Amino acid sequence: MSSKAKCWLWMLLVIVSETSATSTLKMFDGSEGLTKTLLLALLVVLYCVCYYSLSRAVKDIPVGLAYATWSGTGILVVSTLGMVFYGQHPDLAAIIGMAIIASGIIIMNLFSKMGSEAHDATPPVETTTADRHVAN
Repeated sequence: MSSKAKCWLWMLLVIVSETSATSTLKMFDGSEGLTKTLLLALLVVLYCVCYYSLSRAVKDIPVGLAYATWSGTGILVVSTLGMVFYGQHPDLAAIIGMAIIASGIIIMNLFSKMGSEAHDATPPVETTTADRHVAN
């Protein structure tokens, strides 16, 4: 498996751990006693996994692309989980907003040259005869 593919697997873990933690926050608020303590421990572990995984993912994925993918996908997943588990119902504005976020993630990942090697490498600087005379 290529290094870049491994980084995308790390990104998957970033998204799963962060959206799991964020979705657990709703349960944490209504809990008491040992349940609250266990949920707090789970939240800490999930957020630690999230940020550790992000640090691994950005090894071969540009940080801007990784963050946009993580945050945008996180919004979509948490919103969907809210609908499924907490009976939240998005209105038309929310649906349009989520569609725009999904479009942005797709456009950045498919069409942006942000992560291409051509943009990562600095092109060599050519010196001309005129440049050499100015330097002397």
